[in-house]
Amino acid sequence: MILVATACGSEGSVYEAEARERAVVMAKEVLKMSNRSTFEVERVILEAKVAQSEYLLKGDTMAAKAFDESFRAYVQTNDSVFAKELF
Repeated sequence: MILVATACGSEGSVYEAEARERAVVMAKEVLKMSNRSTFEVERVILEAKVAQSEYLLKGDTMAAKAFDESFRAYVQTNDSVFAKELF
């Protein structure tokens, strides 16, 4: 934990870039779904939340925030109607 805290110090997050990329990949998965049934959407959103929480477990709140921001931004940019339903 000391290593993570030191690495995140004033320089930023160790995992932020990875979190942003991972969020975009998962957001693309949601938007590619041909069947957007409630069950399927909830499953993919839950998987995204699990991925986001992995950064929290690593002690990297900046990466967790970056994941959430990137996921939301990608969905909003690429399907604003669906984003309104989702968020």
